[in-house]
Amino acid sequence: DGATLIAGAPAAAVPSFSSGEAYVWRIAAPTLAYCTAKTNSVGCVPSIGSSGVASASSAAPFQVSVSQVLNQKLGLAFYGYAPAAAPYQGGFLCVQPPTRRMPSVSSGGSPTGSDCSGSCSYDFNAWIQGGGDPALVPGADLFVQFWYRDPASPGTTGLSDALRTQIQS
Repeated sequence: DGATLIAGAPAAAVPSFSSGEAYVWRIAAPTLAYCTAKTNSVGCVPSIGSSGVASASSAAPFQVSVSQVLNQKLGLAFYGYAPAAAPYQGGFLCVQPPTRRMPSVSSGGSPTGSDCSGSCSYDFNAWIQGGGDPALVPGADLFVQFWYRDPASPGTTGLSDALRTQIQS
C-alpha cells in the first residue's frame, strides 16, 4: 500500500548460518486539504485546516477547523471514509457517503452584519477516543468537510474544501 518501509541489515555470516535484523516502519499518510470549496454569498472561499495528529490514544487535540465562513451561522463538520467530488447546490460534496455528522456549532465572528469572520472547530481526538464512532480506529482514513448556513446562496448552504487524514495509534 506504499505506507510500509522494510529494511534489513545482515550480521556476520558464519558458514551455514546467516543472521541479521529486519526493521519495519509504518509511514503515516500526511494530512492534506483537497477538493474545491463553494464561494459564499459575500464572496469568500471557506478554508479547512488542522493542527495536531489524529490519534486513538494521544491526549493532545487534533483540531479540524474552517475559516472564512459567514458570521453568526450554524454549521457542522461531517466525515466519511472515502473522498468524493460530487456537484451539490452550487458546490461540491467532497466526502463519499455514508457520512457521519458532528454536533452543530455557531460560527461566531462579527455580532452584526454579514461578513466572513466566522469559523468552526472540532477536536476530533476527543470524538475518536470518546467512542463516538467505532469505525474510527488506528489506520482508518478520515475525510472531513464543513457545511454551514448561507441563506443568500443557491441551496442556502455553504461548503468548505475537505481534509484527508489517517488515524494513528
